[in-house]
Amino acid sequence: MIEKGNELPIPQHPPVQPREINMSKWISNGLDLIMKDFGNFLLLSFIYVVLITVAFSTWVIGLILAGPLTAGFFYIILNRMRGRQFYIGDIAKGFEVWIAAALADILISIFAGLGFIFLIVPGIVISALYMFAMPLIIEKKMDFWQAMETSRKVVAQNLFELSIFMLLLYILLFVGVLLVGVGFLVALPVVFAAIAYAYADLIGLEETKPVAS
Repeated sequence: MIEKGNELPIPQHPPVQPREINMSKWISNGLDLIMKDFGNFLLLSFIYVVLITVAFSTWVIGLILAGPLTAGFFYIILNRMRGRQFYIGDIAKGFEVWIAAALADILISIFAGLGFIFLIVPGIVISALYMFAMPLIIEKKMDFWQAMETSRKVVAQNLFELSIFMLLLYILLFVGVLLVGVGFLVALPVVFAAIAYAYADLIGLEETKPVAS
């Protein structure tokens, strides 16, 4: 049994060497992960979307809460990838890295937003460059800029392929929107899970060790 507080030390510099790019595997694995806990992830997505929607009724609150909620979503997905228990309440774990997650979310939204204003392609590329920032913040406890820079350096080594990957994820979300309601609630966690699997392959999950019996 694995318990909190018994994790191996966090490496200061995750590897940034080129790794195999397998977009279909990441999306397929993400879909499989979500389907195994379909009801729980559907509820999690619903809670996430409701909280984000309510938060953005006031822009300042939305900007403060969106990042931590997204970090908490990734925390749950990364835990399930390790075979750990699913706890809806773990979405609140994102608030343990509140400042870093909020600042990263704000900056990435601004950068990507500017990219989409000028042309769609720059927006997709910028989104791809920073796709691993939130997992790095919630798992390796990096500050916002260190996480953004680490993500950028990793993605830049396979920028074209990972930009295509991000485009596919946007298409998946768009199809979810077209399917109305439940379709988006299913597409959202699949997209997050696909990013998490890409993160695991290109950067690596933190290793953990069982507690001695």
